[in-house]
Amino acid sequence: MLTPIRLLQFFNISRQLSILFYAFLLPFLNFSNGDIGSFELLQILAYSLSFFWISGFVQGLMHIYPSLPIQSKQKMLTAAFVFFSLFTIFFVVFVGLSIYFNLSIFQTFSTIPFVWIFLLYFLFNTPAQLLEYALFLEEKYHWLKISCLVSFPLQIVLFSIPLFWFENISYGLMGLTFWACLRFLVLTFHSFSLPFHFDKKLIYSWFSYSFPLIFSALVGGLASVINASLVQFYYHGSTAVFAVYRYGARELPFVNGLFEGLGLGIIPSLIKNRKDGLFQLRQNTLHLLHLVFPITIILMSFVKSWFPILFSDQFMDSIPIFKIFLFLVICRTIPTNTVINALGHSRIIAFIGLLELVIHLIASYLGLHWFGLIGIAYATFFAYSFEKLAGLFYLWWKKGILITQIIPFYWWLFYSILLIASYFIIG
Repeated sequence: MLTPIRLLQFFNISRQLSILFYAFLLPFLNFSNGDIGSFELLQILAYSLSFFWISGFVQGLMHIYPSLPIQSKQKMLTAAFVFFSLFTIFFVVFVGLSIYFNLSIFQTFSTIPFVWIFLLYFLFNTPAQLLEYALFLEEKYHWLKISCLVSFPLQIVLFSIPLFWFENISYGLMGLTFWACLRFLVLTFHSFSLPFHFDKKLIYSWFSYSFPLIFSALVGGLASVINASLVQFYYHGSTAVFAVYRYGARELPFVNGLFEGLGLGIIPSLIKNRKDGLFQLRQNTLHLLHLVFPITIILMSFVKSWFPILFSDQFMDSIPIFKIFLFLVICRTIPTNTVINALGHSRIIAFIGLLELVIHLIASYLGLHWFGLIGIAYATFFAYSFEKLAGLFYLWWKKGILITQIIPFYWWLFYSILLIASYFIIG
């Protein structure tokens, strides 16, 4: 049964599976490592420009929205759409002008032939990501279900058919732009069907609560950007080496999608009743552990067989990196930030995130210097483990909340040991 939280999980999984699908399709159609690396660079660019404020504002929306009166809720969603659009326009104009005037920091992107089409896609797709969250908060679950079931297949079709037909990434991006434009128009129509009034007090409360979460998301997500930049710098801008790194540095999309959806969806329940919300969180996490860990262990055990089939032999060197990134499931299954956010302590999330970024930066540089690309993978796992331990310590120290109240600890420990054992067994 597709409950509201599961619909939100499905939406997050779909977004991340689409990225994995691109990674599968491009080698399958025999695009060169250079072309694939250029496409991956643009995805990193889009991620770098939007991940932090989208994550922070959405988390802030999830925290503030449930306690608002009905009229304020409607104003809040319309205001969110306006600000999402304005932020996107700002970043598109900034990057566009930087590329046009050939600023040094964007010189790599200026040589990519389909960069302008990608920016147009980014312009429509970024604010459109608010659509499913708005439907969830308004409890329009029927429309949320339709959006989830229709949007992802349409995205795949509109990207794939032009690639098969024209064998040019530019045409695939045109298809994605058309898809993003449709979603943007639906969100525009939906948002302006609601009453809009610029309520300064309402906007201020949303912004003030969201800014620490934005900062936390920024410093947390910067790890991926820093890793990519280090690889580019260390290997003198080689898009071929960058593609090898990116194909290994992938987390399982269903893990992130499931736990992001659960984390966002459970916040209103945690705010209303902490004890009941923690029980729901623990029960939902138990179901997910029984799903994600066995799949991850199987993927780890047979990675040398399925990886070259899925991504072709040209990315065999990515396998050692990918195996280390599979360990991140151990960290992702502990939703410390969800509980801290529901408690209203967004500033500590930002502080822990800053410490994590510093550790990640130092460890990634040393890891790359000493061990090569796989050293970055080890550094990533080390930094994420620190973040979870710091969050658990804070919850115990300030609120007396133990890890056993958040997740089914002994099941988590059992599966984690099995995953680590499978890594050493396959060698």
